[in-house]
Amino acid sequence: MVEREKPLSDLGNSLIASRGRAGRIVLLSGAVGTGKSELLYAFAEQASDSCLCLGAVGHEHERDVPLGVVRQLVRDLPLPSSLLSRMALLESLLAAGPASSRHAVLLQARVAHGLCDALLQLAGAHRLLIGVDDIQHADEASLACLLHLLPHVRSAPVMLVIVQPDRTGRHPLLDAELRRHPHCRRVRITGLSRDATVLLAEQRLGTEEGRRLGPVYHALSGGSPLLLRALLEDRLSRRTDGSGGAADGAYADEEFRHAVLACLRRHEESVSGVARLLAVLEDTATPERLVRLLGTSTAGVRRALTQLEASGLTSGTDFRHPATREVILEDMSPDAVFEAHRRAARLLHDEGAPSLVVARRLAAAGRAHDGWARSVLAEAAEAACLREELPFAVTCLELALGSTEDPDARAVTEAQLIRLEWRMNPATAERRLGSLVRAALDGRLPQASAMSLVKSLLWFGRRREAVSLLGLLGASEATCPLRLGRLHAWLRVRHPSVLPHASAGAGPDAAVQSGAADAAAVSADGLLSLTLRSGGGETTARTAEMMLSTCRPESTADVDSAESALLALLYTGRRDRAAHWSARCAAAVAGRRAPTWQARLSAVQAEVALRQGDLTTALQHARTAMTLLPPRGWGLAVGLPVSVLVLAATATGAYEVAEEQLQLPVPEEIHGSWYGIPYLYARGHHHLASRRPDAALGDFLACGEKASAWNMDLPTFVAWRSAAATAHLWLGRREEARRLVEEELARPGPAKSSPRGVALRLLAELAEPRRRVAILNNAVTLQRLTGDRLELARSLAALGSAQRAVGAAGPARQALHQALRLAEQCGAAPLRRALLSNDADAAPEPSGEDAEDPLSAAERRVASLASWGHSNREIADQLCVTVSTVEQHLTRIYRKLNVTGRAELPVTYQDCAENRPGAQPHRSV
Repeated sequence: MVEREKPLSDLGNSLIASRGRAGRIVLLSGAVGTGKSELLYAFAEQASDSCLCLGAVGHEHERDVPLGVVRQLVRDLPLPSSLLSRMALLESLLAAGPASSRHAVLLQARVAHGLCDALLQLAGAHRLLIGVDDIQHADEASLACLLHLLPHVRSAPVMLVIVQPDRTGRHPLLDAELRRHPHCRRVRITGLSRDATVLLAEQRLGTEEGRRLGPVYHALSGGSPLLLRALLEDRLSRRTDGSGGAADGAYADEEFRHAVLACLRRHEESVSGVARLLAVLEDTATPERLVRLLGTSTAGVRRALTQLEASGLTSGTDFRHPATREVILEDMSPDAVFEAHRRAARLLHDEGAPSLVVARRLAAAGRAHDGWARSVLAEAAEAACLREELPFAVTCLELALGSTEDPDARAVTEAQLIRLEWRMNPATAERRLGSLVRAALDGRLPQASAMSLVKSLLWFGRRREAVSLLGLLGASEATCPLRLGRLHAWLRVRHPSVLPHASAGAGPDAAVQSGAADAAAVSADGLLSLTLRSGGGETTARTAEMMLSTCRPESTADVDSAESALLALLYTGRRDRAAHWSARCAAAVAGRRAPTWQARLSAVQAEVALRQGDLTTALQHARTAMTLLPPRGWGLAVGLPVSVLVLAATATGAYEVAEEQLQLPVPEEIHGSWYGIPYLYARGHHHLASRRPDAALGDFLACGEKASAWNMDLPTFVAWRSAAATAHLWLGRREEARRLVEEELARPGPAKSSPRGVALRLLAELAEPRRRVAILNNAVTLQRLTGDRLELARSLAALGSAQRAVGAAGPARQALHQALRLAEQCGAAPLRRALLSNDADAAPEPSGEDAEDPLSAAERRVASLASWGHSNREIADQLCVTVSTVEQHLTRIYRKLNVTGRAELPVTYQDCAENRPGAQPHRSV
């Protein structure tokens, strides 16, 4: 009874005043859930020692039960048998039909008179307290008896307490009689104040927790004792759970659910109907919309909103507790929910509300059968995509698909659905491909969507369907030659085995065919095809960077272009630029809800890091790619991330990781695609590391066959000849190995490329001992320029061994130390172990690591850039000094380190990150 002392005192004063022949009437009113019933029961319990208490409660489901309230009042009283007989007769008459007959009216008057006499006689012997709770639900016959009793209360020791919610207006005659009564007093109960709520929370939860959560509970319950009690009970049931939902006090469970429903059902239907519409409309609810949907008056809606707010459920048109809306919707039947949402959606659409707002109502309904709904849902899907609400966009398109039977409209919508689902996981979109193929073959799909469908089919290796669709596109006179040419350029790179089955009517990318490399004329796939065929060059690299600078990876097509341009840049030997642009593209999609795009760009980043010798980063990006997109979602493209994982894991000595990746089920169709080549290449290297040279040689030669047949035999793509030569060396076939190495060196491609350095290293192994040092010096110099630290470490290890063999102990020791340090930086555990076990000179000297660096800070920067292979002019430009200054620094560096040139500079100076390729220059030395 916190904060109920004043109403209790008023009731007690009225009871005292009713002594003698001065009866009193108290109308106890207030909003639903404010504790009127509890107050009445508490007062009756206090008064039971000094008077006789009679009580009754009106129930909604007993409104049509004759004398239901009266029977409760007199159930324990010794009434005359004649009165009991009349009551039974009246009940039977009223149960048979309305009380319109003269006999029923007279009988009802006699019953009311008899009950009044019986009660007044009882009051003469005992002071009498009569309490009627929820009188708005009382039956008509009981009301007639109470109306008959009211005038007699003036001069009898009777106190009558009537409880009803505010503004019910259900019994106007009773209200009028109460207003006329001279001894009627109105006592209104309001919600609890903030301080009272805190006090109750402290009593139930303890001082500290109650003080913290009391204000929260007051805001959530609006001071309603009914709702507050439920929140406290739910809190007590969860206080030891430790769940995050209960930490802020907003948690609601069964008690709160029952309290909300009890509160709602005690309201009149007009009020609960408004509450249900508020739950449906959510943040779009306004009094005007409620009026239109309910077809009632503005005054009626505003009165209902006032009652809901007074009962603690709402604040304006918003529910105070977020769980209230869910409780109300769950209590509605599915058909009622659907109809309410459908009507709300139509109202919002008629008002010109944004498509997203209307679509949310249609989505909540779960169905959309109206003709206008499809266009609204399609528009809402586009808007949701812009807001990165991909799941909702998919929901909109699925509803749009179900809202029409028109085959053309369904085909267009299903194509949109595939594009959206593809962003999140292509595996979820695959189930739609079959029906879309049928639509495309029937001519119901736009040309651009049909070409996109070809790519989707081949992603999963569905070659036969793709070829059928390609034939249809090639034979159609309406097909755009430029679009078809670009599709062929994509096929030439990604699925070259399918290209011969495509129509010959549409030629390849014209710019590629002519050998041009103009960004405005050639597609990214065409540029990649040109690079794979001829190796590209400075113009190709510049074109790739121009494409990447204008590329906005905001669709699958743009990600395709970005991937192709990045690979073209990588295959021209610009590893540092490929690293820069791949990171930039990945950052552009990092905040998007597009796991497929992010996974594909992570796979490219992994490939770039691998070719830089950064095995740790390569593994990290490749694992990210496989986490963002499961293997099934990758389709045939799984060959790219898996190949990086296998190569990097093998190089780090994590053979079980590589084996695990190779055990993944890979579609057989991968070997008819570009993705199969790096997969075979990686598997071959794992076979070599596992001492299975015959199996490795088979994989490498298979790579060569495919690369040659598909006109992409480029060493910077896959150096299969060097790999096969290594396998031949394992098998003792030196002449076969020599032939392959010489062919590798004769292949087109960048002059400064890591595969050329690898080939030189192998050539040195095949050469006479006296020629090895010179060849390996060239290999080391070349690898320094490429930025491939792993291959540089291997070349340095071979150089150190060769120098030691000819008696150059000092340079050998220096080369082996650098090789060991690089192997450690790369994480190449097998190479490190080999260096330590086979080459004693590779072991670090005790004072080598701790010795003070003899170079100054300026000299270290110059040494770093020189060790990366930069020319004196390039070093001068980056450090903003003269070439003469650089030369003077280098002279001092060579003297201090006791080396003869930049090729012998310790690799430790490459650790200066600020001087790595692509770094920002210093303003001064």
